[in-house]
Amino acid sequence: YQVAYQSRYEDLGGVRVSYYGNKAPGVPFQMEFLAVDLDPIMVGACIHSYPKKPGEKFVLSAFHSEPIRLELKSQYQSLGYDFVETAMIMGLPLPVKTPRGWTHVHKIGSLEEIEFANQGLALGGEHIPPQIHGDAHILNFYAQLEHRAVGWTQLVTAYEGVGYVNQLYTLPVYRRRGIGARMLRRAHQEANHLGLRHMVLLASEMGMSLYRRAGYQPLAYLSVFRPSGQAV
Repeated sequence: YQVAYQSRYEDLGGVRVSYYGNKAPGVPFQMEFLAVDLDPIMVGACIHSYPKKPGEKFVLSAFHSEPIRLELKSQYQSLGYDFVETAMIMGLPLPVKTPRGWTHVHKIGSLEEIEFANQGLALGGEHIPPQIHGDAHILNFYAQLEHRAVGWTQLVTAYEGVGYVNQLYTLPVYRRRGIGARMLRRAHQEANHLGLRHMVLLASEMGMSLYRRAGYQPLAYLSVFRPSGQAV
């Protein structure tokens, strides 16, 4: 988001905030507060004191080492937050074996390739932001089948030694054909080539079995809350 939509990132002394404004497509809020294993009362006070414009929406993403506890939910609910969901952060040590197999996953190297990929991905409402082209830490790949792009994945390498799978998407009509697994394998190949030591991703329910088969293990958890009464 910082590269594509000029979002701001600020450390408030334990609690961090990403400010998206209204620039990021598909993001129905302007701010995201992030807290790592912190006292909910302190987090709530920090969020309350942070300046906000009238009508601005936000969510709170709380990282924790164990699965969500009822105590944590109730603490945030007592502070005026509704629980939305908990997602699992998974990791994989590198290097890993990556047989070549299916070769129709291409690393994007030009704006023309982004345009080609977006023509196919538009069938599912997906879009690769052209603004990210040329950023050394954002690597994009697309899967091609039947002369069109049918999926894409994004590998982010901004943190030293770590590869983050920020996106892994296959058009619905092409799912259950192993395309997602092949795109993930291609990201692993690139990570091996770059000498990275770990892979990290935020697992969706849909992709959980794929990631487990690839060797990913739970690292931590992310629970999302929003102010009571705020529609997101």
